[in-house]
Amino acid sequence: MGRRIKQKYLFGILYACIAMSLIAGVHVQFFTHFHADFVWQEIPGFSAIYGFFGCVAIIIISKALGHHWLQKEEDYYD
Repeated sequence: MGRRIKQKYLFGILYACIAMSLIAGVHVQFFTHFHADFVWQEIPGFSAIYGFFGCVAIIIISKALGHHWLQKEEDYYD
């Protein structure tokens, strides 16, 4: 084997890290009490929905900005 680490060993480490991360996430969700700062933070899934629509807005705004401000006509240099 030498100094090279086998791929099978690295995948074992990866799966162990994923499992520990999942266990820690479940532990945090079920065994810690969350104090919301704002009313809307108590709505289940609000952060995911807010993040999704924020990403969609960023994509739409950047596409519009690119088409109307950054792109030039085909005969711009003529």
